[in-house]
Amino acid sequence: MEEFDYLMSISERLEAGKWVVAVGRRIVAQGDDPKKVFDRARKRCPGRELFIMKVPDNANMLL
Repeated sequence: MEEFDYLMSISERLEAGKWVVAVGRRIVAQGDDPKKVFDRARKRCPGRELFIMKVPDNANMLL
């Protein structure tokens, strides 16, 4: 999964607790409310497959 690998490679730059939507190697939306973040990403990238995840805090991140 390209998006997951990309987000893990930049994880130190992501804000813990935020929702992030990626398309390929590009973050298209992020924020606190998953529905709003997903809807914003869907408007920016219609017809594209979106990858959404909540950025874990460092204590909960397992690799």
